[in-house]
Amino acid sequence: MIQIYHGDGKGKTTAAVGLCVRALGNHIPVVFAQFLKDGKSGEIIGLKKLGAKILIPDTFYGFVRGMSEKQRNALRDVYKLFLQQIQNVSKEVLKDKQGTEKVHCVVVLDEVLHACNNGLLEEEELLLFLEDMPEDVEIICTGYHPSKRLAERADYCSCIQKEKHPYDKNIAARRGIER
Repeated sequence: MIQIYHGDGKGKTTAAVGLCVRALGNHIPVVFAQFLKDGKSGEIIGLKKLGAKILIPDTFYGFVRGMSEKQRNALRDVYKLFLQQIQNVSKEVLKDKQGTEKVHCVVVLDEVLHACNNGLLEEEELLLFLEDMPEDVEIICTGYHPSKRLAERADYCSCIQKEKHPYDKNIAARRGIER
């Protein structure tokens, strides 16, 4: 099944991490892949300790709005290969879980929607990835505003709407709370 957590509110990644904790507590392996992040946020440390496989590209340029066209082009190539890496690692994890529970693996694509929306990953590539993954993989996509095609492809689609956020008052993300 495919789940999407999207919107402008805080909690999309947090919801995905909560699902990962639940899966790991039930001996279901987790592959947690982050787009557009540097891998230094607190959830990465916690998920590693719980046994999740963490995938983060070596290339990071910060916020999309600050990227040059050269950086955007480089990231397009990186993310295309990264999606293939995620698929390969997920299939390896599945080999180890053959014949066990119905859901054999949870795969999180954190901020993948934001990468698609900003032209850093072709939506068609993501849709092909989703089609190529085995049925017994639970895939969670987070980010902003999925396209109609992605939303229709999902089995769950939850919008996390902001009503108020410290960022609106120029308060930076706090370690352990927003990052």
